[in-house]
Amino acid sequence: MAAGIVGGVTEDFEDGTRSPSLVLPTPWAFGIWGPIYAGAVGYATHTARPSRRTDPLLRRTGWPVALAYALAGLWVRVPGPPRRQLPAIAGTVAAAATAYQRAAPRRGEADGAAEAWLVRVPLALFAGWVTVAAAAGTTEVVIGEGYADLPPGRTPWAVAVVGLAGGVATWVTRRHPVSPAYPAAVAWGLGTAAVRALPRRRLPGMAALLAAGAVAAAARR
Repeated sequence: MAAGIVGGVTEDFEDGTRSPSLVLPTPWAFGIWGPIYAGAVGYATHTARPSRRTDPLLRRTGWPVALAYALAGLWVRVPGPPRRQLPAIAGTVAAAATAYQRAAPRRGEADGAAEAWLVRVPLALFAGWVTVAAAAGTTEVVIGEGYADLPPGRTPWAVAVVGLAGGVATWVTRRHPVSPAYPAAVAWGLGTAAVRALPRRRLPGMAALLAAGAVAAAARR
């Protein structure tokens, strides 16, 4: 996890305002990494306590969490053509989703404040943001490889990606309600993507706004 955090905070990211992607949150939306990194440190510290060595919740989530954070730190450092980032993107999402699903409480296990705030909230927040980041990152790769100019064009592809991300997040929120931090992170990312797109790109902006609303509504049920 330390490697993932160091890899993320030391990367020289380009200015998001110059990105051609139609599925990208506003620059200030990335401030969510502050709570995500704080949660990562809390989770790692909690896991490292000798008394937690045999904790079944931590043993279920430990390896997927470590893999997810490591891949997230390497994601933007993959050299070569943009398409080489796709395995890292897919691996990050798969590992984060696995950790999130395994964090669900099980009968007979401790389910107190420590489990909620040091395990489920951090993992849900990370998984939720990675869901949005995967949509944005995949769109960047598609544009970088020139595929976005294929029919039906960039705008329909962007709407499709937003719809897919929102649909997946809505399904996860309703079927696997591990923590409200997951839909909150997704709604934050999609909502700020709508702010960035509107009013110049109304169709992708409205799609992102509707997707954010669907995820938020699923969290209320």
